[in-house]
Amino acid sequence: MKKQPQIIIKPYQRKKKKKRLKRYFLVILTFLIFFTLSLYFLLSWLVKKESGELEKQRLNNQILRSEIKRFQSSNEAYEEFIRTKLGYIREGEKIIVYSESPKK
Repeated sequence: MKKQPQIIIKPYQRKKKKKRLKRYFLVILTFLIFFTLSLYFLLSWLVKKESGELEKQRLNNQILRSEIKRFQSSNEAYEEFIRTKLGYIREGEKIIVYSESPKK
């Protein structure tokens, strides 16, 4: 009698591969979500920071524009600037400089 070949039934392997693929997919998806949220919060913080600096620059520009208009309108502003900042005096004026006496 001839021996019949034995039939070996192996468990279906594809399910394990699908589970493994699902795990990889979930890990990658979780990483991408975390990365996206981190990037979003970083960029929103940078936008807030830059908008604050932009507002400061706008205020500074407004102050400088008002000073420019003041200097353009009259010579008194020039004279005041030169006298206070640079220490110039008119002819015939005297400067009195106060200094503290040295401690003994």
